Amino acid sequence: MLKITYLLLVLFFVSNACTDQIIAQSPDFVPVTDISKYNMKIIPVPPTSADNVRLVIYDDCQYNLLNGVTKNGNTISIEKHFNSMMKLPCMLRNDTIMIGKLAVGTYQVNYKLMDLSTQVKDPVALAISFNLQLVK
Repeated sequence: MLKITYLLLVLFFVSNACTDQIIAQSPDFVPVTDISKYNMKIIPVPPTSADNVRLVIYDDCQYNLLNGVTKNGNTISIEKHFNSMMKLPCMLRNDTIMIGKLAVGTYQVNYKLMDLSTQVKDPVALAISFNLQLVK
């Protein structure tokens, strides 16, 4: 009985920790050096036009699924989805999103995490934008 109670407490803690992480919204523009506050990092550092650029998201819930990466001129949009109505436990993992090779220049990267639930008022759980500069 004690093991079951302990397991339930652990699952409750993990589930609540991820819920707090997801609800924090920031529609702000952040410097690329500050994306670490959102458990993100661009690799390699510094990216060049010869590199395959990637966005790493540390401690991301496994149920946050990549919906797509779209490039339109110098704007890169990355969108992930989850459904809070599913009440799944958050199992943390690192996720690497391939952005690909880019020409020299400055790009605006827009990252958005969307809740697909019909029960929420605002489906945007997290939205940040940052500039990514590629050098030769």
